[in-house]
Amino acid sequence: MQTIYELSSLKKMPFRLNTVGRLDFRTEGLLLLSNDGELINELSHPKNQVPRVYQVLVNKPLTKETLKKVNEEGTTLKDGKVRCNVIRVQKQKLGTSSGVWYQVTVREGRNRLIRRLFESLESKVIRLVRVCYGDVILPTDLKPGNCRALSSEEIKTLKASLKKK
Repeated sequence: MQTIYELSSLKKMPFRLNTVGRLDFRTEGLLLLSNDGELINELSHPKNQVPRVYQVLVNKPLTKETLKKVNEEGTTLKDGKVRCNVIRVQKQKLGTSSGVWYQVTVREGRNRLIRRLFESLESKVIRLVRVCYGDVILPTDLKPGNCRALSSEEIKTLKASLKKK
């Protein structure tokens, strides 16, 4: 199985890149890489509550009552309370998978958090795609396995959003 560090475009880099956060084996989408250790730490540190937005395909819909409770009160998992924003969305153009799509915004990076959240709500995650990290949005025309460099403006915006905290 190929890892991101085996991509030809990343092998050519004259410096080592590290990930900002992580994506588990079954999660796809936006993954930020940087050689700026301070920026990586700031973006990843829980105190900064950098928002991460995911498109989540589940096998069955949540009730209106469940959605309201999750959004207003949060949900308690084994490792503590989860606060997030969950909204139902129309089917996104993310392949041929079918089910019910939600957009979930979290501000922490606990292991398998979204999968465990939906399991606690008696729904199974079929597909999980991170589409946003902070102010960086996954380009819809970027194919899986491809990458692109952030613009200077995107990096400035990311850094400026951290200073506002």
